[in-house]
Amino acid sequence: MNRLIRLALILFAPFAFAGDNDIYITQSGTGLTMNIDQIGDTNKVGTSQARATFTGTSMTVDIDQIGDSNTLAATVAQGNSTSFTATHTGDSNTTTLALGATGDVANTDFDYAATGDSNVLTVTQGAAATATAGNQDIIVAGTSNNINATCEVVGCINNWNVDGDSNDIDTTQTGNADHSITAVITGSTNNIDIDQTNSTGSVSDVVVITSTTSSGTIDIDQCTSGC
Repeated sequence: MNRLIRLALILFAPFAFAGDNDIYITQSGTGLTMNIDQIGDTNKVGTSQARATFTGTSMTVDIDQIGDSNTLAATVAQGNSTSFTATHTGDSNTTTLALGATGDVANTDFDYAATGDSNVLTVTQGAAATATAGNQDIIVAGTSNNINATCEVVGCINNWNVDGDSNDIDTTQTGNADHSITAVITGSTNNIDIDQTNSTGSVSDVVVITSTTSSGTIDIDQCTSGC
């Protein structure tokens, strides 16, 4: 499988600067290391209709897209002890990622970085099964970016940094153990919504925000249900 993936990437490489390249992946197995670089506009790694899919433990996946209007759509069906990194440099890029779509994703780490304007991230971690020890690191630099991050992993840790104006960040944490969010926000007219639901009410959820902003909106809800 690893040889086939490397071959596919080599075949795509000569056309990377032109854009309009498509990569479709169906991966299963443990110990995968995958690096994908796409340079140009309107490139795709999966689509909403045909997502790239990954199944296995101890995977390391790093996808970099440089340009505008690129798409990353992937599903990690099961991936304990997996690291998934998505990096966008440019404008109007879209990332949709489901970690734990049909299986456990304990000890997973998701890193996202976007530099540019009007980029969109939708990520769900731990949707299908109870998982522990999840982590999300999100860095956004630019304007009018839209982040929607949901973590259903027990004891999820979110760290994110927003630098720019008019960004919309929605973060939801659910589950029955300690969660934490640490955020640094710089810029104006940013809209930040944080929901933490702790179904037992017997352990602590933590939010730490450092904000240097004007005309911004920050809404924090911590509750046992109904956030």
